[in-house]
Amino acid sequence: MHFVMKLSKLCNLRCNYCYEYEELNNKERMPLEGLDFFFRNLATYLKSQPPENRTANFVLHGGEALLLPHSYLRAFKELQRKYLDAEGLEYNNGVQSNLVQISDATLDLLEELDISLGISFDVFGNQRVDIKGNDSQDRVLDNMQRLIDRKIPFAAIMVLHGANIDYVLPSYEFYNDLHINYRMLPIFSHNDPPPRVEPILVSHEETVKALQAVAKAQFAQPTNIKVLPIWDYFKAAVRYLAGARQAIYDPQREEWAYIVNTNGDVYSHGDAYSPDGLMGNIFRQSLSDIKQSAEYKHTISVRKDRAENCRSCSFYGYCNQLPIAEAISSERVYHEDGKLECTIAKPMIQFIINQIEQSDSGKLLLNSFDVSEDSALKNEMIPS
Repeated sequence: MHFVMKLSKLCNLRCNYCYEYEELNNKERMPLEGLDFFFRNLATYLKSQPPENRTANFVLHGGEALLLPHSYLRAFKELQRKYLDAEGLEYNNGVQSNLVQISDATLDLLEELDISLGISFDVFGNQRVDIKGNDSQDRVLDNMQRLIDRKIPFAAIMVLHGANIDYVLPSYEFYNDLHINYRMLPIFSHNDPPPRVEPILVSHEETVKALQAVAKAQFAQPTNIKVLPIWDYFKAAVRYLAGARQAIYDPQREEWAYIVNTNGDVYSHGDAYSPDGLMGNIFRQSLSDIKQSAEYKHTISVRKDRAENCRSCSFYGYCNQLPIAEAISSERVYHEDGKLECTIAKPMIQFIINQIEQSDSGKLLLNSFDVSEDSALKNEMIPS
C-alpha cells in the first residue's frame, strides 16, 4: 500500500496545471504529534495484516517537500524508526521533487535517511515556472546532471499536456538515452478547469495517440527504460495472451493508495479531496477504526460501483482495474446510458496486444516476461 503524504503545500514553483495551485503559498506542515499518532497506530495495524500486506510505501509529497527543514525530515524518519523499525516492519520512503532547488546537503540527507528520489520534469512545454513566471528548465537540467554525476538513482514524472503532447517522442528519447524510467501523467484538470489550464488541456483520444506513439517507439528498437502507464498496459496484454488471470483489485483487502492531506484527512486516490473519497483522519483515528467507519465503507461502495463496469470487458482479470476503480474525475467518461467507459487503458491494452502479435520483438518480450512474478498489488503505478 502507498501513503501519499502531503507534508506541506508550500512550493517554489507555480506550474500552470498544478491541482494544488491555490495552496502553494501555505506554510502549514503535517504536525509531528499527528504523525506520531499515525505511525504508532500504523504499526499495530500492519502487524495484524497477512505477511504479504505488511509493507508500507510512503511518498513524501507537496508542494515541494524538500523545502522543509532537514530537522523535520529527520523527525519524520525518527518516528518511523520508533514505531515501524521497532516492530521489524518493512517500509520504503520516496520523495517527489521539482528539483529546482536542491543542495548537496539535502542530497546527503536523502542518502542518509534512505529516501529515494522522484523528480517532475516535462522536458518540453514551459509550464513549470517559478513565482516570477520564469521557466525552471535550465535549473532542473543542471540538478539532474548533479544526480547523474553522484550516481543517485531517480525516476521521473512527465505531465502530458497541450504544450508538450507533440513532443512525446523527443521526450521519450531524452529519458531513454539517460536510462531514466518515467511516467506519462495526463493533465488533471478537465472538469471546470481554471482559465490558466484551458489552453493546455488534452483529450483522451490525444492521450491514447501519444501513449501509442511511445509504445511503438519501444517496440521498434531495444528500450532502456519502463514508461508508465505503458508498462502496466504491457503487463495486462501479456497476461491476456498468456491466459494468466490475476486477483481482482479489492481495496478492502489492500488499498492501493491513501492520499493524506496536510491536516491528516485521508482519501482514496480516485476521489481525493472530495466527500466521496474522505475516509477519516489519520491524526485522530487509527487505520483500523477508519476501515470500520461508515465513511470508509462509502468509499469502498463508490469504487466497487465503478469497478463493476470492468466485468463486461474482455480484459477483466488481466488488467489491474486501477484505471477505472481509482480513476480521478477527469479520467471518467460516461456513455449516454450512464455506463463508465474505459477510454485509455482498454484501447492501449488492445494496441499493445496487436503490437506483440505483429512483431518479432514483441514476441520476444512476451516470451521473456514472467507472469508468475506479477500481481495486481505489486504494480508499479506509483501515485502522483
